[in-house]
Amino acid sequence: MKISPIDIRQHTFEKGFRGYNIDEVNAFLNSLSQEWERVMNENKMLKMQLEIAEKELNKLRDVEMTLFRTLKTAEDTSSQITDQANKAAEKYLLESRQKSDEMLVETRRKAAMLVQDAENEAKFIKEEIINELKNQERDFKTMEKYRDNLIVQLKSLVNNTNETVERFEKKFNQESFGQRMEEIKLQILEAGKPQVPAEPVEKESGEEEAIVMSENDLEVPAAEEIVADIPVETSEMEAETEIELKAVEGAEIEVVAKNSEGDEDVETASEEAGNEEMTFGHSRVSDAASEAMAEIEKMAQNRKAAQELEQAKKGAQTEDDTKNKGSFFDQIG
Repeated sequence: MKISPIDIRQHTFEKGFRGYNIDEVNAFLNSLSQEWERVMNENKMLKMQLEIAEKELNKLRDVEMTLFRTLKTAEDTSSQITDQANKAAEKYLLESRQKSDEMLVETRRKAAMLVQDAENEAKFIKEEIINELKNQERDFKTMEKYRDNLIVQLKSLVNNTNETVERFEKKFNQESFGQRMEEIKLQILEAGKPQVPAEPVEKESGEEEAIVMSENDLEVPAAEEIVADIPVETSEMEAETEIELKAVEGAEIEVVAKNSEGDEDVETASEEAGNEEMTFGHSRVSDAASEAMAEIEKMAQNRKAAQELEQAKKGAQTEDDTKNKGSFFDQIG
């Protein structure tokens, strides 16, 4: 049975004899209704608080379950992640070890190949250098032999040239040539006499024979025979010597030819008794003599120049040989 504060206030009692005091009963009922109302309000408040607490508890339970589930999921996930991380780490570690082993093997193989290639190249270069040094040594020895042969041939050429010039000078020196010119003049003067026209001719013929014989005696060796063994490098010396020899031969032949022409002019003058022809022949003989003397002086100058050139070439060759030898041995060292 539910009793409200209003029921307590409005409740009435029947009156009886010798009953309770009405004022006290009403006062008590009022106080009781007030207290009852307070208790009821408090009960409502407590119920409300209880409901709120239950709701909060339910929420907390839900949160707890959620947290538990989340924690469980996190634990499971962390376990899975840890397992996966461990597996991945082991896999990566294994792969890295395999790759490192493969790279190490490949590096060692390449290093061995590089070392082998370097050794082969060094060996090849060494062989090339040795062969080059041998070739240079062989060429150097060949050049030394060629130089020695060239020096010998040059000395032989110079000696032959000097001997030829000396023989020519001995045969055609100034005094003997002057004597012969005097003899020719005397023969020309004798040829001018009319009483004995044959004697000058005979003397002149004898003189011509003497000149021809002297030419044969003084026959200079051919330039080809003198320079037959000279190499290509002595072409300048060969050309100079050949020109000198040809000049000597030309001078001798010119002397003989002009003397012969002079003799023919003398014979013609004797037969015709023409003083002008004799004078003309005499002048031609004098010109031939002058030209012969000029050729002799030219030959002497050429011989002197050839000797100086030979000495200069010998000095230069000695210096070049010394420098070349030093450079070659420096290269070998």
